[in-house]
Amino acid sequence: MKPVQRHLLSWYAKNGRASLPWRKTRDPYRILVSEFMLQQTQVDRVLPKYRAFVKRFPTVRALAAASLADVIREWRGLGYNSRALRLKRIAEAVVTRFDGAVPRDLEALRGLKGIGPYTAAALRAFAFECDDAAVDTNVGRVVQRLTRGAEEPQALVPRGRGHDWNSALMDFGATICTARAPKCAICPLKKVCLSFPIAPSDLQRERPKVKAVPFERTTRFARGRIIDRLRSLPAGRRVSLLALHRELALPGRSAKDVTILVEALARDGLVTVRKRQVALTD
Repeated sequence: MKPVQRHLLSWYAKNGRASLPWRKTRDPYRILVSEFMLQQTQVDRVLPKYRAFVKRFPTVRALAAASLADVIREWRGLGYNSRALRLKRIAEAVVTRFDGAVPRDLEALRGLKGIGPYTAAALRAFAFECDDAAVDTNVGRVVQRLTRGAEEPQALVPRGRGHDWNSALMDFGATICTARAPKCAICPLKKVCLSFPIAPSDLQRERPKVKAVPFERTTRFARGRIIDRLRSLPAGRRVSLLALHRELALPGRSAKDVTILVEALARDGLVTVRKRQVALTD
């Protein structure tokens, strides 16, 4: 085993988040749910929502059979509601095409709309203990720093340790080798890290400055407010476009802007519009 593998796995055995519910299971459905929830969302926020979601929809078949409106309601608090739609569509496809069993085969996984290279690799590593490298932005950053680009992530996966290796890289990137303030002084891999210590100038190159837009003025905020209002409606009830505009009072958004946002949500499949009355898609 390479020194970097040995050091990182030793650190994970003592400090890793092995108690997370999606780390303790090998159920591919539950791991799939966790992967969708963890996209751009912190672990602490995901934990209670994950537990509630898998209690409400404990199997692929249960999720596939549920109404989209109920799935979106259960997704409350996580944001990026299109993830809930994609997850449900994947569940439906798994039931239709694979008799309710999430496939292990890479080609079959990639053939499910909504599962990309990272999610496919994560499912294979975490559910089926394959030696795939699940490379997201954080894992890519850690590997780049450790090896200065000398090795590809896949080449570093220790044989037979795909689950723990990927888990270790993710935890290490979240707690030690962070994006903005890596803890180089206490890093257990500093003896084998080719970037130790990381210079501030390197961090600046890794994270180019982007002018921030106030969140309340973003499309994501506006879409989320619309979905939250529709979640609150009793089953079978609708609200008019004009009422949505009046009730939400979105900063800088006219009634026409709200209509355009709703039309986009309808194209995404999240809402339905009938005679200028709106509801979550059933």
